[in-house]
Amino acid sequence: MKKGLSKKVVLVCNVKNTFVYKDINLLKKMGFEVLLIHSPPYKDPFRFFYNRIKELILSFFYLPISKGVFSWFNDYHTTIPVLMAKFFKKPITIIIGGYDAVANSKLNYGLFLKNNSRQKLAVWNLKKSNSIWVVHKTLAKGCSFARKETNTYSGLKYFIPELSTPIIEIPTAYDSNFWKKMKKKSPKTVLTVANISDRRTFERKGIGMFFTLADRLPDFKFTLAGLKGKVFLDTIPKNVRILGEQNTEKLKELYGAHTYYFQGSIIEGLPNVLCEAMLCECIPIGNKVFGIPEVIGDTGLIFEGKKDIDKICSFLKLEKKELSLKARNRIKTYYPIKRRKKEFKKNLG
Repeated sequence: MKKGLSKKVVLVCNVKNTFVYKDINLLKKMGFEVLLIHSPPYKDPFRFFYNRIKELILSFFYLPISKGVFSWFNDYHTTIPVLMAKFFKKPITIIIGGYDAVANSKLNYGLFLKNNSRQKLAVWNLKKSNSIWVVHKTLAKGCSFARKETNTYSGLKYFIPELSTPIIEIPTAYDSNFWKKMKKKSPKTVLTVANISDRRTFERKGIGMFFTLADRLPDFKFTLAGLKGKVFLDTIPKNVRILGEQNTEKLKELYGAHTYYFQGSIIEGLPNVLCEAMLCECIPIGNKVFGIPEVIGDTGLIFEGKKDIDKICSFLKLEKKELSLKARNRIKTYYPIKRRKKEFKKNLG
């Protein structure tokens, strides 16, 4: 191996979200120089093809001097780096986050919803990659409850039964030294965080159920954070506070100030915000889909769709405050940064 190769790694992404930034920072702390190929999901032809050319040029220069390649999410932005990784004989790992392993026709959501060129390229990417990481095993094997409850089909093995590329469950990781409660919590407070920019995301994140809970519990205070721009919202209950996008410091304050965290998603890989909230000692309440039940375990309430609204109301009224520390300890135990660091080391040799 040429000198310097072991200290460089390529990371490909279409969106620079929290997951991506966390991995960039983790790799840097491990001593790697991260060579980023960022291709935003533009739809207009000019910028779409500009991205493909940029991927080709950057891959040509970056891959020969790098130890390996990681692609966050599987889509158009992954194809050329996979092709170039094969050409330069570099290992490439595709990280599956959720959208790229599901199909829901009602929400018109999921990479595997339509049998088109986009899906065909995605399948090719997976078959030609060296390994696939999923943030939760249901993105490989499928979530039976989501299929029964909302007709959401899921799992790479369901869509591509002949897939032979190794699939490994590597959850995202969380810094318990940063995510922690900084002040006393306010009683009877419920928080949910979601980057909502359209009606589809509003429905996918279960915000309608969140509003129903607020209507049912007028003596509780509810907070919805993450609203992006103008979104069509139904009548907002009087006890619901709406906030825009939050940075990490503001999020930490919000988590720390609320007693409960609500994760009502009908489709979700491994929810970042749920894990952060639990580290800040929020008592979790979450829908029984994908990675949510495993994150919560016995530290809160796992409900089964809209029919369990009475169950949630009863749980909130019990005020089981002893669960807050239990929730924090669960995330510290099962989703530490050292676990993901170990997998990066193993992959990069």
